[in-house]
Amino acid sequence: MQGTLTGKLGTVKKDGSPHVVPVWFVLDESNNRGGGRGGRERLGDIVFMTGMDSLKAKNIERYNRVSICVDDQSPPFSFVTIFGIARTYHYTQNKLFKWASRIAERYMGKDNAEAYGKRNSGEDEVVIRIKPTKIMAEKNIAD
Repeated sequence: MQGTLTGKLGTVKKDGSPHVVPVWFVLDESNNRGGGRGGRERLGDIVFMTGMDSLKAKNIERYNRVSICVDDQSPPFSFVTIFGIARTYHYTQNKLFKWASRIAERYMGKDNAEAYGKRNSGEDEVVIRIKPTKIMAEKNIAD
C-alpha cells in the first residue's frame, strides 16, 4: 500500500476471455473486524472507481469473481495477487467524491486530490469494492 503502484485487475469478458487493466486503488479497512483464518487479520476491501459503462464494470456485473495483482518492479521484486468477489456501488455525488479524492491523493498527492476527486466523481462513475477471498504473495523474489 506504499507508493503509487497500480493494481492489474483481471475480469472475465462476455466471451470468456480475460480482460486485464491497470487501476488506481486504495484499501478500505473500516469494515475489517479481524478474525481471519488461524487468528490472522483479514485484509480490508480493495476499492477503485470506474465508469459504469466501462468494460471492467460490465464484466463485474456479469461475473463478479476477479483478481488483482500488485507488483514491485524494483529488485529484489515482490508481488501480491488477491482473488475476490467484486461488487458495484452506485453512490451519491458526495460519496463518489470522497472515494475519488482518497484514491487521487494516493496517486497524485494531497495537493491535487480535490481537483482529481472532482474530475473522477461524475454521475456516470461507480465504486467497485473487492472482498478478498484468497491472497498469494512472494517477497524478495530475486534474493
